[in-house]
Amino acid sequence: MTKLNTRFVSASLFALFMAAGTSQVVAQQAAQPQAPQAAPAMQASDISDKKLEKFADSLGEIMEIRQDFTAKLEKTGDPAEAQQLQQQANEKMMNTVEENDLSIEEYNAINQAVQNDPQLRDKVISMIQS
Repeated sequence: MTKLNTRFVSASLFALFMAAGTSQVVAQQAAQPQAPQAAPAMQASDISDKKLEKFADSLGEIMEIRQDFTAKLEKTGDPAEAQQLQQQANEKMMNTVEENDLSIEEYNAINQAVQNDPQLRDKVISMIQS
């Protein structure tokens, strides 16, 4: 039973992680529409444990922000209010990343590396769970 719960939590975190990562990329593009840039490719060996911990902290907080604002979005029927809520969520997520001493570019680059490297992804999931 414990093994099943661990798998469920890992799967849930991974699903939220993927959604949160996507939101962050969207937030960056919305904030800088005049110069969209892809996150530079980063390998797992290029990411220090300290940066990975900052990423995991940011991601955990971003998942909470996303959950909070998703609930608010579901309650509103007004498109203007929904757009305002999305903007607030994006700003809050970007601030979270920066408060964890990462640039948006670093966050996105680490996010891309984590999505492409199952071992790195497992390490992040483990950091979030602890």
